[in-house]
Amino acid sequence: MPFVKTRCSQGWLPPLLLSLAALLPNVAAAKCEDWPQYSYTLEDIDELYPAIASAAMSDADRRAAVAASVQFYLQSSLSRDQIAYCGLNVKPDSKVSRYTVSFRSTAAAAAQYPVAHPQWLSQGRLGLQGVRSCQQDAACWQPTGGQLQCAAPWQFYLPLGLPMVQQKLLMLLHYPPYVSMQQSDYLNNATLNRWQRLLTTVGVASTNTALYSTIVDIFPIAAPGSGESGCFSTASAVNHFSAQGAGYVPGMLSSLALPVAPGATLPVMVFGAEALGYWRAAYPEAPIGVNQAGSTVLAAGAAQTPYAGANHPIAAVYQTCSSTPGLIQMERQDLASACFAKTMAEKPGAAAADVANQCNGLYLSSTPGMEVANQVCTMAVVDKSPQFAPWSVAKGQAWCAANQNQACPLPDYSK
Repeated sequence: MPFVKTRCSQGWLPPLLLSLAALLPNVAAAKCEDWPQYSYTLEDIDELYPAIASAAMSDADRRAAVAASVQFYLQSSLSRDQIAYCGLNVKPDSKVSRYTVSFRSTAAAAAQYPVAHPQWLSQGRLGLQGVRSCQQDAACWQPTGGQLQCAAPWQFYLPLGLPMVQQKLLMLLHYPPYVSMQQSDYLNNATLNRWQRLLTTVGVASTNTALYSTIVDIFPIAAPGSGESGCFSTASAVNHFSAQGAGYVPGMLSSLALPVAPGATLPVMVFGAEALGYWRAAYPEAPIGVNQAGSTVLAAGAAQTPYAGANHPIAAVYQTCSSTPGLIQMERQDLASACFAKTMAEKPGAAAADVANQCNGLYLSSTPGMEVANQVCTMAVVDKSPQFAPWSVAKGQAWCAANQNQACPLPDYSK
């Protein structure tokens, strides 16, 4: 059964800023100037960050707008990396496209940013190169024909503001919805909210879910988030963003798949049909399917990278008790995927296939335990509750406990 993929908004900038502020250090209780300072420069990045600008702006005003954008997304990355900081400042050069970043932090991980941030942006330039190539290809940029309805606006958009040095997982997805760019927040949407609910259901602390949400899209292009999946074909991703094209996706994955054990990196999870199709084309030696896992190398001479396939994080929401695949089947699969993510973080360097078998045995069993049965039922009834009056997890748990953990038939939500 086809579904409409969306990562719709569930908030706006004030809640985002509040959530970031909650992670900032209590600098009033300490002397910021006593903390170690980190400083580094970024050059030729003006086209890599979205910034409010106009043709009438002076070059200096334009660089000031870019600096504000860099600072906004950087504070999000630092906070989601769980790095307490103070004194963050991004200062534009008055004459050239150069920016000096400085901040103070007592966190050991902060020392990685002067290297990790510029390296990440160097991979981002490959994304911009791929977008320019895509724009010259009628089959890639807003293609037409058949049943395609590739509506504007489309715009180059990197996965800014996510963890870069303390992430526990890489997510390979399709493309970001335009609303994420409008909100300046890659994670404040229905798709990632559901992924985070899956993680907390299997036992990941809610304060840590962002560490499992470092995203690489096979198309770094923001577009309307509903009904446009067919506009971004696997062939175009391979032609313009793989090693065959500009090299954006393999480069970004390699830069973010940090070593976690001797000979092993962080795992990559591949979500949804389009990303799975890309993986099969880009890494034919690494077979993949939903809840199927293994290990491969992302580049010649690199360490082994564990990987696993998964449903698109929002797909189950569109299933029913009688659809094919069914709602309950997909809930089981999705919880097994979340279990894989959690277990790989707890056991760095573990054999991916073994972890997948363990999680599949737990969640795909025909006779699940009571706790698992309640988790599956709760996810199902919360997923299918009304969009603008969703059930809480606690309400779903209580309903399932009172109904022998049988989600189908679904509750009468009108009551």
